[in-house]
Amino acid sequence: MTQNLSHLRKASGAPAGYLRREHRQEDIFDYRRGRSAPEALSDLLFAGRLLVFEEIEPVARLVERVRKLLQAAFDTREPREAEGSLSAQAFCTRALEARGLVNEDSLVRAYWREALNEAGYPAHDIWCDRIRLRIVPSRKGIANRRIGVIPAHKDTWGSGIMAQINWWLPLYPMSAGQSMLLWPSAFDRPIANDSATWDFDCFRADETDTYPLLPTAAKQPRSGGVPVVLQPGQLLAFSAAHLHGSVSDASGLTRFSLDSRTVWEVDRVKGRGAANVDCQARAEHWNWYMPPPGKASRGQARRMAE
Repeated sequence: MTQNLSHLRKASGAPAGYLRREHRQEDIFDYRRGRSAPEALSDLLFAGRLLVFEEIEPVARLVERVRKLLQAAFDTREPREAEGSLSAQAFCTRALEARGLVNEDSLVRAYWREALNEAGYPAHDIWCDRIRLRIVPSRKGIANRRIGVIPAHKDTWGSGIMAQINWWLPLYPMSAGQSMLLWPSAFDRPIANDSATWDFDCFRADETDTYPLLPTAAKQPRSGGVPVVLQPGQLLAFSAAHLHGSVSDASGLTRFSLDSRTVWEVDRVKGRGAANVDCQARAEHWNWYMPPPGKASRGQARRMAE
């Protein structure tokens, strides 16, 4: 049975110009507790709804586990403050080490699968990208293309998969000036972008770290973005067809969060997904995912897309 326990929450401290009257945070988020039917979740997400899952026990364990990995990588009990005491190079070194620890940790992967199952998507029936640690320092001068603010983009521009669901989880408390931004009005509105020329194979083959990490909007929006102000333990799900990016401030604290992407096998088989209004990707890149157990291999997935 689907439980709809949506209720209003208010954003705090949103930077001026970020919120439009028709898209206040309390109007666009559905807060949910308990497991929902996957069909109901997909229907909501493909229609553009933003779902926040609360009180999922594996999510709490996931947050605790990754915090311990961060403390080990940065050698401090408060990794958010490490940017103030480390050189830019030392910070980047430890940040990349932390990303590697999270990527390789078996408990992180196990808790993540359990969290998806508790939210409503059966872990045995989903295509799952690896879980990524995102690190956005507030300090200027820390330069690494895998660390820092990400420009406005839609994930579908890169993957070409309209059934893709994005997941985002903050690891520490955050403010509106140090979060992810969403532009809900762009969900069903074409946004000029470079998905027609961005090439997944070139990205994967790049050994110089100069090829763009992802397709982006041709013009970065200056207003209308909704800052996602969630607390650790609150897990956000949204369609990959949503325009989103990130923002940072001068607080002296680094923002740490986790994100990943999934596709429910039933949605793939039935051809369900968000409407494609602006994606010009050349193919569906299923080799970005680990397939469900017993399903197609990555090579078979590539052939399916072709």
